[in-house]
Amino acid sequence: MFAAARSSIAKQSIRSFSTSRAVSQDMSRLTLIGRLGGDPVQRETTTGKPYYTYAVATMVGPGTQDEQGNHLPPPTSWHTVFAFSETSHKILGKIGKGSTVYVEAELEMRSGGAAADGSPLPDRPLLRHRTINVINRVRPQSDEVVDVETEEQKD
Repeated sequence: MFAAARSSIAKQSIRSFSTSRAVSQDMSRLTLIGRLGGDPVQRETTTGKPYYTYAVATMVGPGTQDEQGNHLPPPTSWHTVFAFSETSHKILGKIGKGSTVYVEAELEMRSGGAAADGSPLPDRPLLRHRTINVINRVRPQSDEVVDVETEEQKD
């Protein structure tokens, strides 16, 4: 009796690790928590569809100490994210450099192609924006409020 149950459980576990039909459920997702290195920039594809690009700075690991015992911050890693979803464009247009964000992105490796001399270039990552949550918002530079009193005094 127990042998039949074990056999059934073994078949189910083997199927759950099979690669034959569950390929569509595979994913490569990256989570970033960091600060924007600049205001998100709106661009257009060759077909005219708008998209945003933005850079997120993250730090990994603890800081170190130099020979004099001074604390050194951990190295900064920069990640460029591409946002094609129009629903995220509203948020990205309202946040600026220095905003702290939580970003989920899909990681896709793109072929580097070949250099002019024919040597292969390394593959490069493409981070395709999925979601963004703003932890601490900083206004973009284009959104700065103009001081009306100062403008009137100049006239």
